[in-house]
Amino acid sequence: MAAALFAALAIVLGYARYVLATHGQIAEGVVLDRTRAPYWVGKGSDGPRITVRFTTKDGRQVEDWTGDFVDDPPVGKGDPIRVVYDPDDPSMFQDVRWGGDYLGPAVFGGGAVVSAAFALWDLRPDRTARHRSHGRSSRAHADADD
Repeated sequence: MAAALFAALAIVLGYARYVLATHGQIAEGVVLDRTRAPYWVGKGSDGPRITVRFTTKDGRQVEDWTGDFVDDPPVGKGDPIRVVYDPDDPSMFQDVRWGGDYLGPAVFGGGAVVSAAFALWDLRPDRTARHRSHGRSSRAHADADD
């Protein structure tokens, strides 16, 4: 179960990076606000975030926030900003300077591999055969160890 969860998180994070890198479009925007996001917000972390307004190439006006921005020099209210956005879902955007690193997907992908390896190690045939040779099931053996 843990391997599936880690794999799903790696796919979601990797997909967003991939879409912006391959299909993203660039727009000029303006920073409307800068705040510190609470940890429970769900989109991003508890670090600084900016609310940005930009217009897509097809004329849609987008106003949303992101934590994916470069803060050097410090970004503040009223500053111009260039963003890259997904034309199919413009609420998926980031500062063009942020980059498309795959560190997050790699970490969760590694977690998926390690979790799957532990699960396979626990289910290896010699382990289950040893439990049967002692005349009891692997479940009974686990209960006796507790």
